[in-house]
Amino acid sequence: MSPMPSLLLVFLVASSAAGVAAGGGGGELKHIHLYMHETFSGPNATEGGVVASPFNTTFGQVAVFDNELRTGEDRAASPLVGRYQGFIVGTGRSSPGYLTSATVAFTAGELNGSTLSLEGPFFGFAGTAERSIVGGTGKLRLARGYYLLKLIGKTSPETAVSEIDFFVLMYSSTH
Repeated sequence: MSPMPSLLLVFLVASSAAGVAAGGGGGELKHIHLYMHETFSGPNATEGGVVASPFNTTFGQVAVFDNELRTGEDRAASPLVGRYQGFIVGTGRSSPGYLTSATVAFTAGELNGSTLSLEGPFFGFAGTAERSIVGGTGKLRLARGYYLLKLIGKTSPETAVSEIDFFVLMYSSTH
């Protein structure tokens, strides 16, 4: 046997293994549709500033959030299925420019006990924001994908509701 076919076989095996290790082995695309309920003030506030900018801009600001995730727009009529917890940091010297890092912690339903890890920029409060899903745990282990977040309304001056569509590439785990 000539060395060329053997070399080709080694290359193909190595490429296949690298593809699986990089997540190229396929998986199930799951769409999760939820509503995030935010409260900006009062005793039940779910968001708050931690550090003000020393530059009189958004650059350097830090805020944290622990918002409710529900199945519908109406907080009173929709069950709580999880939390959207994380922080936002003003990273752009010219406004607006933020970095967000968040965890979706599912507390009820089929994904109870599972999480999604989210990361990405936030450039403003208009339109639809797209960010990355960079990982997950539980039934969402090895998750990746993206999500779309859109403010759909303020139910009062202190509260807002956003619609979130998660598009999650999931892998079944045998471990």
